[in-house]
Amino acid sequence: MGQGRSAQARPDHLHGSRQAPGGDGRRRVPVPRRHLLRVTEPATGAREPLAGREAPVRRAGALVARFEDGRLVLENYLTGRQAVVHHQLIPALAALTDPVPAHEAVALLGGPPAEPLLDELIRQGLLLRCGTPEEQRDAAVEESWVWGPEAQWFHYRTRRTEFTYDLDAERDNLLAHAATTPPPPPFTDLGPPHLPLPAPIELTAELGATLRRRRTERHFDDRPLRLDLLATILHTTWGVTQRREDPGVGPVVLKTSPSGGARHPVEVYLVALNVDGLEPGVYHYCSGRHTLTPVGAASSRSALIPPVVEVVTQQPWAAQAAAVFVMTGVTTRSGWKYQQSHAYRVLLLDAGHLAQTFHLACTALDLAPWTTAALDEGAAEQLLGITDPSQVVLYAAACGHHAANNTTQ
Repeated sequence: MGQGRSAQARPDHLHGSRQAPGGDGRRRVPVPRRHLLRVTEPATGAREPLAGREAPVRRAGALVARFEDGRLVLENYLTGRQAVVHHQLIPALAALTDPVPAHEAVALLGGPPAEPLLDELIRQGLLLRCGTPEEQRDAAVEESWVWGPEAQWFHYRTRRTEFTYDLDAERDNLLAHAATTPPPPPFTDLGPPHLPLPAPIELTAELGATLRRRRTERHFDDRPLRLDLLATILHTTWGVTQRREDPGVGPVVLKTSPSGGARHPVEVYLVALNVDGLEPGVYHYCSGRHTLTPVGAASSRSALIPPVVEVVTQQPWAAQAAAVFVMTGVTTRSGWKYQQSHAYRVLLLDAGHLAQTFHLACTALDLAPWTTAALDEGAAEQLLGITDPSQVVLYAAACGHHAANNTTQ
């Protein structure tokens, strides 16, 4: 693949001509051209011949490949069009990274009889004619996005979600779904044991002043965190503030931060490093009970600091914090109501809402907050004892008392 266009001027394995045995002694089985490409979603618009035009042609940059039912599918994630492609087309597509005249592209595909195949590759967005709006958009995305194709694919693929607002029909569908597949619990309970926490402190700080004072801090002093302050942070950020029963569906919980569809998929784990009245260790916070459940045996601060620093990819200030919090997303909780991949966007947004609430709660308590998404997720899963692939690590936070000389942003 990719050894230059002249070397692949007539790739006989792309059409039905007979081949001599290869160097390994195996005879290549010819594949009829009509089987090389199968359209899964027909392109719209006029179907005028394209192959005869001499505008240069190149492979689209916004392509992803996957297997479906044993078949190779190529998708242009900018247009949403996709087609089943025989593997023998791949060398020709690989050779079309740079623009070539249409007749050269036809030659790569097997000569003049391959013109209809070239037409269909262009119509499906796998190949692009240079200078067209579609080709210019493809080039602009590739040039302007500093992130890799995985970020581009996620963004553009999930933006093509169809939303409906027939509330009666949505309700009927939800009730029918709940009747056959009950929703997962609205919060996770790993206990017993359930270690009780003090009641949260009523926050009386004025909102405007709290918003203006909020800063991210990366240095903390050595004073331990009071247990009632920890309890207030947990309850204010992640705790259940109201419970409701949705007839025909089941229990629903409400919290201080919004969540798509009131699903509240985010759980939180506490790593207590320096908390008065709480043994150093890893705990899961049960938001519905306002309790902690130990995850593993009790430990010591010195033993916990290395794995905690590993979780936050060696950011040293985590070692100074009194408490570190790791947020995870229970994908099945959101996925029960929303099967579209777009819901994963919303799950990530949920974590962001909670992080801001965490910052404001800490600020209102005159504590120093810090959050980070720079995580070693494998190390986090090991520290928290997570083995279920439907629970994913999202975000981390930490807090402590203000240091005399801190770095804020």
